[in-house]
Amino acid sequence: MRLLTPMGRQLTAVEARRWLAVHGIVLVAEATVAELTSFLGDWTVPYSHPHESSPGITVIQPLAVSDGNGNGFTRRSLPLHTDRAHSPAPPTIVGCLYTQPSSKGGESLLLDGAEIVRAAERSTLVSEARHVVLRSRGRPWLPVISSSTDSKRYRIRYRSDQMAQPHAATVGAQPLLTMMQGALTTPAVHLFEEGQGYLIHNQRFLHGRRTFTGNREAIRIMAVVMGSSAHSHMNTGFELTNDRSDQLQG
Repeated sequence: MRLLTPMGRQLTAVEARRWLAVHGIVLVAEATVAELTSFLGDWTVPYSHPHESSPGITVIQPLAVSDGNGNGFTRRSLPLHTDRAHSPAPPTIVGCLYTQPSSKGGESLLLDGAEIVRAAERSTLVSEARHVVLRSRGRPWLPVISSSTDSKRYRIRYRSDQMAQPHAATVGAQPLLTMMQGALTTPAVHLFEEGQGYLIHNQRFLHGRRTFTGNREAIRIMAVVMGSSAHSHMNTGFELTNDRSDQLQG
């Protein structure tokens, strides 16, 4: 398995952990599910999901009959989102490994939420962040952008589908929501082949896909960083840095 920065520089396992913690994304190539889970195995624990086939692992492929879980198990497009966004404690790391490519389409969409926070700070709209919430039936309304008490770490949770919808709870918050939704129109686009994929900090990077044809199959891995790990701070969000070198390009 090869671990790579978005610009293609190869990383060691130790470097990849740090890169993921600082920049929020690592690409993988020539990988198997066993290799990817092994990389995560000694510093994360699986995050349970209702559709998993084994702890933390879900096979994403079109189903003959929809089970009411929206577009995830179809050939339709998926808008940019945070996995388990409506949960008070969403998974920290989400991995996606493609085991069978589509016949056509199915490009992965990726967007760094840190850029949304930076834009909000530059425009002073970040002060309204607590009023832009994710509405989900039967669940608490959670802020789309939240920050730690010292405002040094941020967390993004976003989706816009039958499970949850973003909502400006005040008139003053509407410009921030509009700005965020505008940013979602310019993701980076990747067409991954068999054995390729990505690991993202799920509380920072948004991901989605374009519509496709064929029997595309992906293995999704969800995890939380162990408290004993040097990177356990990822469980509380991400820190803005001035270093944007070798970042994902749109």
